[in-house]
Amino acid sequence: MSHHLPISDVFVSLNDPRQQGKIRHDPVETLVVAVCGVLAGADTFIEIELWAEQRLDRFRRFLTLAHGIPSHDTFGQPFGLIDPDEFEAAFRRWVEMILPSLSPRVVALDGKTRRRSGKAGGHRCIWSVLLPPRPVSCWGSVPLPKSPTKGRQSPSCWPHWRSKRCIVTIDAMGTQPSIAQAVRDRQADYLLAVKENQPRLAESIKDFFETFLNAYPDKTPHRFVQQIDKDHGRLEIRRSHVFEQLQCPAQPERWP
Repeated sequence: MSHHLPISDVFVSLNDPRQQGKIRHDPVETLVVAVCGVLAGADTFIEIELWAEQRLDRFRRFLTLAHGIPSHDTFGQPFGLIDPDEFEAAFRRWVEMILPSLSPRVVALDGKTRRRSGKAGGHRCIWSVLLPPRPVSCWGSVPLPKSPTKGRQSPSCWPHWRSKRCIVTIDAMGTQPSIAQAVRDRQADYLLAVKENQPRLAESIKDFFETFLNAYPDKTPHRFVQQIDKDHGRLEIRRSHVFEQLQCPAQPERWP
């Protein structure tokens, strides 16, 4: 029999620096209502307030809310003061307990620039962890240094995931032996893109494919998958060949 931890219990451990005697609304209840609002689709504190006011009676089935629903300013106060890492850890504990199926089988790391962040005094990027088959969902994001290249090459800047044996994908800028080793250290597998930024590696793989297709396609052990999609009058055919001949890339000893 599974035991689900109430979301209010995971927020009890958060450190709130405000003077408790001067707080009108219970901090834990404020966080619970805010998180429920975000999960329901609210994007701002004003939307959270409006959404929660319409559901006050329902909330009072499991929360006290002695002074009703907090205002949007009150919702914003704890989020500006509590440690974001503590909040993330508490929220993850709750999510992993009630939805273990969220553990991703494929983790896609992709560098994005936060909207309008460049106008605030410098280039800002985030790493987003996306969960296929719904690539619009974001598991987490972490601010990076001004140089996106340095951030991508620093595993300390990656968001955390706990799934072992998942497949991590990164674009060609992240195709580095150190990145591959960092993925393996997390007990995961990697799928890295190879482009002209790695000329020797790209050329060796290209030569292998040309030899395979022109000479020994039936004698070389491999797996083949083809996917055909037709939409909006366009036909897309995707063919994937999977090889276990790990000696074909240039300097294979560099790749764990």
